[in-house]
Amino acid sequence: MTIADRDTDGDTHGDTHGDTHGDPITAERPTTVAEAADLIRATDEPLLFRGAGTKQSWGGWPAPATVVETTNLTRLLAHNPADMTVAVEAGMPLRDLQEVLSKEGQWLALDPPSEAAGATIGGLLATGDSGPRRLRYGGLRDLVIGVTLVMADGMVARAGGKVIKNVAGYDLTKMMYGSLGTLAFIAEVVLRLHPRPDTSTTATLDCSVQQATDLAVALLASPLEPSAVDWVQSHSDPEAGGHLAVRFEGTAAGVAAQRDAAQDLLSRLAGAAQWHADDEETTLWAELAAEQRRGPDVTAASAATLPTRTPDVASELAEAAATAGATAQLACRPALGLHTAAFTGPDDAVARAFESWRASVLDAGTGASVLLRDRPAEVDARVDAMGPPPASVVLLRSLKRRLDPDGRCAPGRLGSWC
Repeated sequence: MTIADRDTDGDTHGDTHGDTHGDPITAERPTTVAEAADLIRATDEPLLFRGAGTKQSWGGWPAPATVVETTNLTRLLAHNPADMTVAVEAGMPLRDLQEVLSKEGQWLALDPPSEAAGATIGGLLATGDSGPRRLRYGGLRDLVIGVTLVMADGMVARAGGKVIKNVAGYDLTKMMYGSLGTLAFIAEVVLRLHPRPDTSTTATLDCSVQQATDLAVALLASPLEPSAVDWVQSHSDPEAGGHLAVRFEGTAAGVAAQRDAAQDLLSRLAGAAQWHADDEETTLWAELAAEQRRGPDVTAASAATLPTRTPDVASELAEAAATAGATAQLACRPALGLHTAAFTGPDDAVARAFESWRASVLDAGTGASVLLRDRPAEVDARVDAMGPPPASVVLLRSLKRRLDPDGRCAPGRLGSWC
């Protein structure tokens, strides 16, 4: 077996949290799928898979493990502009792929906050990370056509497209979405593309979270097709509400028509809007992305609920923070029911606020979920990273035993769930 690179000095390559809270890291960097398979097959140690390391802190902290990186798996394997598909190795950064695709007037319709930090295609699939445009184009789960995986025993499995070898009875392509590296090593990904929009414009206005939710519901019920609807709670005065952004994109004529049609709806439900385009619009969405991605000193968590529960999520967050003596801010996508909460304050207060808010969100049921993302070590020591297991935990444990019977892939990432 020949491995292109191997580090044994504990280098974390810019990860804000390191990897395992354990012993110094051994990092392996295979250059081909075959090398990755040989590497995994040749050891019985625990394994941790890493792309750019932008989301290593999501979920629970894994136990000390051999790290298998996709640093050297960054090649463009095939691009078929006519079919609007592309195949890449999992370590290719999204921003690099978008640059290549732009030459053909195409793009992968994905805009996660971590793109600027070098997030890779494989990492985005493993974490289920997405951005504002998920409203129109779906998440990466909806854009993946096929995958090539290296299973925990070193077997290479391919799913989707021209299937060479698969695991009977399982949709491996969909199962990798949000798996947090606990099932297999993602080596290659085949993706569905979209034409790059000719133009774009964004309306912004100040409004309450209730107004934002009403507007999101109204937009979904109308003939309009917004690409994104984001609301961010005001920093200076949370009780005063927040800032709403609604994006339309497509052909010049189509965007102009949608802007005209949206004017009345926006003003009727939330007030007069300002419109942004070109560099001003780009800067606006970059600032909104920053609200969704915080540094390691801020405790951040994501939640998914029914869209109509957005006002309740906001009030529960405010109550949890006030009771605990912490400060919290909410950024959400009310049309999707996706929320990011950022907590600051004394460590004990932040821990209590987070646990209380998570309990409120989960108690509402209806498929709600909460995932702890970034947090300082002092807060991490005071909270249960994964929280109570979902109703589907029995299925999750069964799947884990089937695909990773020895529990080698990211042990500890899912806490006590499996």
